[in-house]
Amino acid sequence: MTHTIRLLLLTFILLCTVSFYTTAQPMRKEKMDSLLSIIKKDNPDSNTVKAYTEIQRYYFNNGQYDSARQYVLLSIPVARKLNEKKRLSRILYNAGIIYTNLTRYDSARLFLDEGVALVTETGDTAVLVHTIFANALLSTYQSDYSGAVEQLMEAVRIIESSDNPGIRILLPQAYGKIGNNLIAENQFEKGIEYAKKALLIKNYPDEDRYSVMLHLDISDAYLKLNNTSLNKLHLDTAIQLNANINNVQVNTLVLNSEGHYYDIARDYQASLKAYLKAYAIADSVNNEYLEAEVGANVARIYLKLGNTTAAEQYALESNTTAIKLKQYKVAASTYNTLKEIAVQKQDFRKAYRYAELNKSYTDSASNIETKNNILNLEAKYKQEKNKKEIASLQLSNTEKELAVVKRNRLLLIGGAGSAILVLFLGMLYRNSRQKNIIAEKDKVLQEEQIRFLERQQQVVSLQSMINGQETERTRIAKDLHDGLGGLFSTIKMLFSTLQHERKELQQDPLFTKSYEMVNTASEEVRRVAHNMMPEVLIKLGLVQATQELCNSISAGKLLNVSMQSYGMDKRLNSSTEVMLFRIMQELLNNIIKHSHATEAIIQFNRDGNRLSVTVEDNGRGFNLSETDGKTHAGLSSVESRVSYLNGKLSIDSQQEIGTTVMMDFLINE
Repeated sequence: MTHTIRLLLLTFILLCTVSFYTTAQPMRKEKMDSLLSIIKKDNPDSNTVKAYTEIQRYYFNNGQYDSARQYVLLSIPVARKLNEKKRLSRILYNAGIIYTNLTRYDSARLFLDEGVALVTETGDTAVLVHTIFANALLSTYQSDYSGAVEQLMEAVRIIESSDNPGIRILLPQAYGKIGNNLIAENQFEKGIEYAKKALLIKNYPDEDRYSVMLHLDISDAYLKLNNTSLNKLHLDTAIQLNANINNVQVNTLVLNSEGHYYDIARDYQASLKAYLKAYAIADSVNNEYLEAEVGANVARIYLKLGNTTAAEQYALESNTTAIKLKQYKVAASTYNTLKEIAVQKQDFRKAYRYAELNKSYTDSASNIETKNNILNLEAKYKQEKNKKEIASLQLSNTEKELAVVKRNRLLLIGGAGSAILVLFLGMLYRNSRQKNIIAEKDKVLQEEQIRFLERQQQVVSLQSMINGQETERTRIAKDLHDGLGGLFSTIKMLFSTLQHERKELQQDPLFTKSYEMVNTASEEVRRVAHNMMPEVLIKLGLVQATQELCNSISAGKLLNVSMQSYGMDKRLNSSTEVMLFRIMQELLNNIIKHSHATEAIIQFNRDGNRLSVTVEDNGRGFNLSETDGKTHAGLSSVESRVSYLNGKLSIDSQQEIGTTVMMDFLINE
């Protein structure tokens, strides 16, 4: 088992902070003593802040994150007291980076948010870009790769619009990080494309170091695409470039990737040699994160080579470190190795215990909850399927009964000619009675058919109404964008031309206010047009449009909305996507207006032609029995659109706990 993606992400945060961190170098005792004497002065000044920063940088670059955290926390109140806002914004960024590596993501987000607010005030674009990088990294660590890519695209926009060479040199980092996240999301071809775009940029600081990382990313992607020739080509390139630099973290990653390549190629001796070199380097700089992960790989290879003693030693050491650092995937890997060792030793009790620990560390609470939701949805689906099968059987039985009645009637008529008059009269009576029964059944069937046709007519009317609404939305959105939008753009251009031709107008507050109002009106028209028919929904589909809607709402900080999707790689037809998106808009609008919730989650789960959608919040909920018979425009709109898609809707709400809306659809391709 390898953790190339995890190691690459770790190294990116160690290495890709151009303005703040450099390659780790040993610090002489005299230098450290000098810095400590500066921070112990009674009257702190700007040199005190610099000393704190240099010490925390030294500990960070050597992987000693707890020590780095200690000094960054000491520097914050000093920078506040001295009112050094630019230094403080960088210190807050450093704190976010350090807490990210300590996997304390809530604290990291807190420091980064404060840093963003301060950067907005100071206008330090370099810190802004790095803070976006750090927020993207947080999203990556939480497996929100699409969210990370979205933030990095914003960083690319800021970098490309800047004329500052110090900002422009950050472009290869942004491209590289985008490629890294796309590869992690299994979009290998697109990830390789961005990594190669980064490789085309030349002559920036630490180019060789970044090139090594990019080649490792590309190599890892080609390995997952089973293209061993290109995988080896880029790995060899990384090894060659690494020979020209002196960086222990990069060297460790290169050796780890080399070990993984030989492991796949079944050359276990070469794999072990590379892994042991990587482990020795990580151990020499006391980088426990890399040491735990590489140690797990060493144990696994020793086991393949039949050296159970060495395998057990490395597995136990890596397991202890991984659990301490909350590297649960590494811990699960080492427990699996220990289980295999116990099996070989025929110690099945210990093997069983290690297997249970492996499963415990592999399964997360979120995975268990997701599985439970899927099982619940599956049970409901099966229950609905059973109901339909029962109805079908009942209809079949009714048809058989009618067939039996007709057959009996024919038999009675056939025997009437040879029967006596009394029997004939009895048969007539019986026949009349059967006719009455059949007439009653025919009447019931006709009534059912009438109700079915009425429901069909209601659905047709509903479809016509909703199609008309969407057509009108599209027309209005197009008119706003092409008509008013174009008109506002022309007015803004005329204002801008007038401003350049008559310089004195730049000082005229009335002119400035007018220009700002025109610009605001233009943005409002664009926003309204976008809400009526989002462009991303038409171009990229339901999942991306819903993610953008969630991000837009979460940006307001009143409600944090997250989204999960399973089996949604293939797009639905356009009308279905529009209907589902309108449902999401309406439900989120209801949550914002009525629920007082702080968190909400949307889940799409597609299995073949079956689609399940769940929207859940932690708001105050409501009493479903009290809403019966009352008019609620929001829920009525949702029910209409679900009916339009021939779906099933159910709502589970508990007061002060939250509300869950579940929808099931059968997708007709």
